[in-house]
Amino acid sequence: MARKPAPISGARLRHYPRLIMAAARNRGPFAIGILPLVLAAAAALAAGLAAPRALAQQERPLMLHTGASRTWDSNPLRAPEARSDRITTLSAGLRLDQPYAQQRFLLDVTGTARRYARLSYLDFDALDYRGLWAWQLGRRLSGSLGTERVQSLADYSEFRDRSQRNVLTAERTFLSADGWLFGGWHLLGELQQQEYKYSVPFTQRGSYRASGAEGGVLYLARSSSSAALKLRQLDGQYLGRPLDAASALDDGFKRSEAELSVTWVASARSSVNGRIARVEYRSNHFAQRDFSGTAAALGYRWLPAARLTFALDASRDLEPWSDQIASYRVVERGALGATWQIAARTALRLSLARQASDYRNPLPSFTGTPRADVLRSAQLALEWNPLRNVSLNASLQRQWQSSTEPAARFEARIASVGASARF
Repeated sequence: MARKPAPISGARLRHYPRLIMAAARNRGPFAIGILPLVLAAAAALAAGLAAPRALAQQERPLMLHTGASRTWDSNPLRAPEARSDRITTLSAGLRLDQPYAQQRFLLDVTGTARRYARLSYLDFDALDYRGLWAWQLGRRLSGSLGTERVQSLADYSEFRDRSQRNVLTAERTFLSADGWLFGGWHLLGELQQQEYKYSVPFTQRGSYRASGAEGGVLYLARSSSSAALKLRQLDGQYLGRPLDAASALDDGFKRSEAELSVTWVASARSSVNGRIARVEYRSNHFAQRDFSGTAAALGYRWLPAARLTFALDASRDLEPWSDQIASYRVVERGALGATWQIAARTALRLSLARQASDYRNPLPSFTGTPRADVLRSAQLALEWNPLRNVSLNASLQRQWQSSTEPAARFEARIASVGASARF
């Protein structure tokens, strides 16, 4: 998975819309041999040891970050007949996090190279970035202006042409505003533009460009619990996909949502986050591709002891899917995670997850068996921070998917080791 930028601190910023990108499942790392891994880890440790202790205890406005990892994957293409590979990733970038008066500026740029030992046609270099200006005007008006790009390989459990490299580039630009009215009441608004583009045509998902807006009201209690009601609209145009009446493939869509979200800080050791939304998707020309339904999410965090944390998450999403088998799919996810802080600098993480995908609303010409997938995964990871800005990690993971469609069944075992540093 791609490295996530560190969140911006500040009580108000927690309630701004997050920059979220879909891509990054199945990100392939890059294979150059074990020597660069050792050298990268040694350089990271040397940089940390050479830095004064005072600097190791604080974050500087401008920091460089590097990382290296080696992954052994028994089935990187997520195919019924597995072909194992050894994958290596090297990354480098810089991060600027600079407050100025009431403003805050964030820039995070990362270049990542991935190489496969056997499936070399999957090799690619990615340039990811995130820029954000968290602005404040007086006491009552605040917001953020930002842009982000993430590049990753397509999910090969969905993209079936496993003979080609298919890179997804996901970009988003937005402007959000938060107006404090009185008490705990806030007025929210956002404008956004996004683009999801595959390097190779992917009919079921489709590359598209979309723009939209959202507005709503938020109530923030003194306990940090909150409730928000939002309405959002997104108008999209598919890229490189003309109208096709025979397959009912459209050139655009409209998606609208009405959402209620709640955050409840039950105690110092537990909190609950939830959302429920009514989703309406309308195809520009083909009514048989329309769908509507309920999306929801629920998350629970519990700290029963000082060094033990549990997390329970469940969600239900509706996603467009364009082929003969279905016009959309309902994806239900559930995950259980536990983190044990073995020592001040060492953590052990366990996660179990299940995802069920139900493909619905096939075209009238389809006469086969409706498709349904169930993906299960289990992961155990160990993270050690020998220095404040140096991290070493190792993980073991297993994934297996059952499906009514034989070509969608697979099993994979993944082992990974890595090192990263900031200086």
